[in-house]
Amino acid sequence: MATKLLLSEDNVAVDDVAVLDADLLRVSAEFHEMPDLVVTVAQASRLFGVDHAHSRRILDTLVSRGILSTDGRQFGRAGTGRRGV
Repeated sequence: MATKLLLSEDNVAVDDVAVLDADLLRVSAEFHEMPDLVVTVAQASRLFGVDHAHSRRILDTLVSRGILSTDGRQFGRAGTGRRGV
């Protein structure tokens, strides 16, 4: 399976997977630092400075890894005891 390459600001080719992995770590750290943070996909997109589709991919991946939970609209840190998220 071929992966698409991106160019960074200094025109260095960066693999999409590496970008996603870095963003997963960054977003996961934000939820760790702010355990009460709850966001929609649109809010996460603005907060983390990524497009809507990439934001959705990040949040869905973190849900599948058990880091976040969702009610289908909002995403929050898993295991906080918060009802509905």
